[in-house]
Amino acid sequence: MEQYEDIKSELQQELHDLQQNVEQHSSFNKEVWQRAVKRHSRQLYWQNMASAILSLTIMIVLNIILVMDNVLPWWFVVILDLFIGWLLLESLIVTNGLRKANVQDREGLLSLRESVRKSTTVSKRKRIILICVGLILLIVVNVFFFLHQQYTFIFMLIGLLIAIPITRKRVMQAKKQYNDLGEEIDELLKE
Repeated sequence: MEQYEDIKSELQQELHDLQQNVEQHSSFNKEVWQRAVKRHSRQLYWQNMASAILSLTIMIVLNIILVMDNVLPWWFVVILDLFIGWLLLESLIVTNGLRKANVQDREGLLSLRESVRKSTTVSKRKRIILICVGLILLIVVNVFFFLHQQYTFIFMLIGLLIAIPITRKRVMQAKKQYNDLGEEIDELLKE
């Protein structure tokens, strides 16, 4: 009987040690997930910020060239700038929640997940409006160049044929990165 009690206490001790080991592993795993989510969200924020700064720089340089050389009327350049500026500003506002991600508590993770969802989803009506306005502006620019500067029109057409597939590929990569971050957040919320 005494031997049975010794085996029982030994097994209980081993069970207790295993439970502590699992607890430590679980908290370590949670900390690793938290660091990964925070790093990933910060990386996406700075990537979006760099993209916006690059786009703004290109826009400013093109404005100077287009207006100084009287290539496009100044009022059309202003309309084009307002449209692109609005897109950039909205992008920065939507991804602002990724800047300082709170991954320590549940509310912070839910807020971060909502920021990720806003970054990847656009309502159907808004998408249609953006596509229509963008296409109208693009058609007007191309018609203007076709009528007034055929040489520039050819370069614009070649540029568009190169830029559209590259931009589409980049958008798909960014969407995949946001989806991956959303999955990481969901995993962290499960724990």
